[in-house]
Amino acid sequence: MLGYWNKSVYITYLGSFLAVGGYLVFLTTGNVDYSFLGMILACVCDMFDGKVARSMKNRSEQEKNFGVEIDSLSDIICFIAIPALTLYHYGLNNWYQIVILALYVVCGIIRLAYFNVAMSDKDKAIKEYKGLPVPMSVFFFGIVWLLTKVCDFNVVLVYTLLVPLVGYLHISKITIKKYTGNWFYITVCLISLIGIILGLFVL
Repeated sequence: MLGYWNKSVYITYLGSFLAVGGYLVFLTTGNVDYSFLGMILACVCDMFDGKVARSMKNRSEQEKNFGVEIDSLSDIICFIAIPALTLYHYGLNNWYQIVILALYVVCGIIRLAYFNVAMSDKDKAIKEYKGLPVPMSVFFFGIVWLLTKVCDFNVVLVYTLLVPLVGYLHISKITIKKYTGNWFYITVCLISLIGIILGLFVL
């Protein structure tokens, strides 16, 4: 088969599968929870694939390049295209909202391309980010999704205002420190698990 196959890209493939699968189940059932669930799980996968890749010291240069490319392509699907399509079907389907979603996609693509160019050393762990990393969009969109479970508000209006803000943050010059360490990963996984449980089974 074409491509490179190792444990780091398996995690990336899994994230893409979960995000796309969640979105398709949403289209089939009309329950948007599945799409947000898929995006959250994809975000968890994205958090670990780079860590696993850097732990593999025997990767060839081709494997490293492939890992970078497949990670960015997966990010485009999971954290740019899927959120935009989900929010379109969720109610952001007036002409100006379509423009907003399209601009969000453009900003996300620019952010990923800039990140790839700036990352010259594929083995070096990044200590800080320029601009908001695209997976973090799931955090903002997911918070609003959870709030719909406990609050009655105009969610379409909130997303209409939030999407351009997140898009701008993707291409802004803000600096965000990258947190690492086992406790950080454990905390993020626990928060994601709690959000999934609250969103699907409790609230």
